[in-house]
Amino acid sequence: MKKYRVTIAPLVVEQIRALVLQIALDSIDNALAWENRLSQAIGNIGTAPGFAIADDSSARLGFEVRKYVFEKTYLVYFIVDRIAGTVHIVNFRHGARLPRQNEP
Repeated sequence: MKKYRVTIAPLVVEQIRALVLQIALDSIDNALAWENRLSQAIGNIGTAPGFAIADDSSARLGFEVRKYVFEKTYLVYFIVDRIAGTVHIVNFRHGARLPRQNEP
């Protein structure tokens, strides 16, 4: 099985960092453990990028966007470039939050 290189958009890095800091207000250990689990999950997307197509996001944006659900709560949106062998993580948000304009 081909392993895809995973890239993370700077906005996604900021979104994750903000959430880690929020969790750290309660527990630094929990924040670091959560960040580690998320990092592993995102890395694993490169091994198996065939997760569910996010139909609403794909229709709204006009190109195929895939979605990975992390810990039943957070949504990781990504685009697979099979030619380049790359998975681009383009958005990360809590599942209860609606997407902003032009956001998967």
